[in-house]
Amino acid sequence: MSKPLLLLLFALYLTATIGYLAHLICRRTLFAKIALGLIFSGVLLQTGLLAQRWWVAGYMPVTNLFATLFFFSWALALIYLYFELRYRIRATGLFVMLLNLVLLGGAVPRDSTISALIPSLDTPLFSLHILFSFTGYAFFAMAFSIGALYLVQTRLQTEMLPDLSTLRRINEEAIFLGFGLFTLCMVAGSLWAHIAWGHWFSWNIKSVWSILVWIFYAGMCHAKFIRRWQGSVYAWLSIVGFGIVLFTYLGIGLLLESNHPLE
Repeated sequence: MSKPLLLLLFALYLTATIGYLAHLICRRTLFAKIALGLIFSGVLLQTGLLAQRWWVAGYMPVTNLFATLFFFSWALALIYLYFELRYRIRATGLFVMLLNLVLLGGAVPRDSTISALIPSLDTPLFSLHILFSFTGYAFFAMAFSIGALYLVQTRLQTEMLPDLSTLRRINEEAIFLGFGLFTLCMVAGSLWAHIAWGHWFSWNIKSVWSILVWIFYAGMCHAKFIRRWQGSVYAWLSIVGFGIVLFTYLGIGLLLESNHPLE
């Protein structure tokens, strides 16, 4: 991947983040509109880079740390645009794009070389598994950002941020959509494992923690209907849940031996 284009992408998202910060401080909608335009431009550029890598590789090239961070960043930016266009959340973009910058910033210095695909991964089920997995992760990241913002808004009660009711609705929707996609990820992964290795589930640490992620967010989908789990408690659960996601994604992939290593 071209390093100048990658740096341009980072600059677009960074400038958008600064634009949202200026909007929050100066209370001028012009800054928010400029920031949104920059994010649109960034998503278009990132989509083109992903498509180019896919074309060159002949498969969805999301097999190492650079590629997963890059795809994660793209999915989160795209999901933010969905919620922005749906709810007009503006300054909320500051919180989401800060997280996006961390993801993309982790990818920029890494080797972007596309490696050969091992035979067990050469199946459409692998692509579906990855697509559903990281898009689900991105929805959980969105819920994490909104949960943190909910806790901030409970103290500030500022008109520059969405009201608590809207934040709660966005958080619940992000959790629900993320859980649905992660469920599809688990189904595709089970089918892929059965075809590749002859079993539907293995007790390796990555699979066990993936099940724990699924159970946690299944509980959150239920918790939205329980009054005592709503509001700030639900926001804290969104934050804790994303911590579990990060450990499952990065902690196991980088620190422990599993069948999902990150290099």
